[in-house]
Amino acid sequence: MSDAEPTAREARTWSSSRVDLSNAEQLETLVRDLSDLSRLERPEEVTPLLRRSSMLSVAVDGAISLSTRDLEPGFYRITRLAIDDLQDLARPVDTWSRRDEIPIHEGGLIGDLIAEQAPAIHRDLQASEDPILGNALSRFRSVVAIPLLDDGEARNWVLFFFERPEGMTIEELEERTLLSNLMGGTVRLLRARQEVREAHNEIQREVDQIAEIQRSFMPRELPSIEGWSLAGRFETSSVAGGDLWTVRCLEDGCMALLVADASGHGPAAAVMAAMTHAVFHAGESTELDPAAVAGRLNRYLARWQVAGAFVTAMTGLLDPRNGRFTYARCGHPPALIRRTESKSIDDIERLDAVGGPPLGIIEELEFETAEATIEPGDTMTLVTDGILEARDPAGRMLGESGLMEALLECSNGAECTLQRIESAVHRFEGDRKPEDDQTVVVIHSTAVGA
Repeated sequence: MSDAEPTAREARTWSSSRVDLSNAEQLETLVRDLSDLSRLERPEEVTPLLRRSSMLSVAVDGAISLSTRDLEPGFYRITRLAIDDLQDLARPVDTWSRRDEIPIHEGGLIGDLIAEQAPAIHRDLQASEDPILGNALSRFRSVVAIPLLDDGEARNWVLFFFERPEGMTIEELEERTLLSNLMGGTVRLLRARQEVREAHNEIQREVDQIAEIQRSFMPRELPSIEGWSLAGRFETSSVAGGDLWTVRCLEDGCMALLVADASGHGPAAAVMAAMTHAVFHAGESTELDPAAVAGRLNRYLARWQVAGAFVTAMTGLLDPRNGRFTYARCGHPPALIRRTESKSIDDIERLDAVGGPPLGIIEELEFETAEATIEPGDTMTLVTDGILEARDPAGRMLGESGLMEALLECSNGAECTLQRIESAVHRFEGDRKPEDDQTVVVIHSTAVGA
């Protein structure tokens, strides 16, 4: 097949004689005006565009826009008045946000026109002493009334005034009724879009504040304990999330630790995390045994349970003098200890000797604790399931084995291990956006204090 021959995909299966539209200037102008209309963002911009566009084929001498929305029959608001100067139609006017400030009228020529609830042409007009507009209409000799329908009801109107007695033809009225209602629909669409945008921005501001509050829960300064290093980081899949990690240093030198993950995502999960944080820090320092902490959190969350909401957690108590780590596990992934001599993932220890259900489901539960010893040179890592369930572009999960591989890359302190884990997760995910919040906490022992 030569280069000139069309492929099967390119071959035409039809023929026609195309009409030459290259000189159809009015059509070209109309398309340009419609293109401008499609790019508008504010409802008050529609009327000025309509006024200067080619879409109005009939010249008018005056115009009045009305709203009967949310008013009793016979009552109306004048939202735009252009009977002395048609340039008033070219000025954007926001009649939506200040609608309640616009006076309400009843009666007069306008009241009679809208009472018909249908398009109308009135010729040989005489309206010199109108009770609402006075002599302002005296120079006009005809008027056309067009209802703008919304959900089948005439909730807005446009009145066109002419100095000539004949006003419009019926055909022109039909065209203008169609065009005016299309423009009215565009105004309503833009207004709805504007309201959605404003609501979204307000919600976003609230979510940003929630996220800022949540970030303040994380330790601002990490504890400085001789012979130990501590590092932690959390990232949310959305602006606000449900992950939490926090520590408390006790008078006896021990450190209480909590890593938790509220179910779900976004503000609701952030509120659950905030409740968990508050209860953890409200307890007396003598009540920070991991089982007691888990029980207190569980009772509170179950008592104020929101349907379907729960929190997984690992509570721990580290004694830096001897490296003893006591922990309780509540539906949470096990902590991992990389021993100094660990050479493969089979050498990494999982702290899974005890385990219980997530917090906040059953109010009366007792939790068990277990112990592990962190020797000099050992590194303990705690994560939320967002790390283990990180997915690559093909949808495969990192898993516990992928996390263990990252732990083996560094034995030189908490921050080093944290960076290796973060790099491994980001490299594994590629351009894929995380589906869940991700938290990592690393504790490394360099020496045992006396």
